[in-house]
Amino acid sequence: MPVVTIPFDFEDLPDKSGIVPICINDTDRHGRKIGWRWITAVVPIADLLRKLARRRLDDVWRVSELTELSVHDVWYAHGEDYGNWPQWLIYRHAKWKAEDLRYGSWRIRRGREVALGELEAALHARSNHAEELERQEIVDILRSELSNSGQDEIIEMLDQVLHGCTWDDIAVHLGQEPTKRNVNTIHRRFWRAIRSVAQML
Repeated sequence: MPVVTIPFDFEDLPDKSGIVPICINDTDRHGRKIGWRWITAVVPIADLLRKLARRRLDDVWRVSELTELSVHDVWYAHGEDYGNWPQWLIYRHAKWKAEDLRYGSWRIRRGREVALGELEAALHARSNHAEELERQEIVDILRSELSNSGQDEIIEMLDQVLHGCTWDDIAVHLGQEPTKRNVNTIHRRFWRAIRSVAQML
């Protein structure tokens, strides 16, 4: 289980007391080496990740846990398709992952209030179904009905959509490989559930 430490020269630093290292397992759960650009992409955002851990997890030393989970998730979702700004894909995912870690699990976190503005902006970008959810009261009822019917994963997907996650990201978060078939199935299941509940309101 090889571990990469950031900064890369941490062991050679004469004074390590002022730096919280970020340690990442560079091998995924299937025994594959993670694309090196995902590892190096952590370097320019290392301080931001430390601040995120300190602010959202109340413990800067949890930055390794947060970063490793995020790097592994984007690797599963995107493979060697790094895009132009891999560091921001990691940071965006880390912001989401920090909320999971902060609340203990997504099932606990799902009870948070979701701002109507976020809902409208995110859903308008992906579907015209946002018109059915224009009022905050309806949004609250929608989430309540989904919860009452035991559709926890749909609530989780809704939260992820609001945070700008791609459907590949959502598939990985649900423990599935981001194949086209899996992503399409998840996408259809999400909107079928949303339409079904919205029609009852």
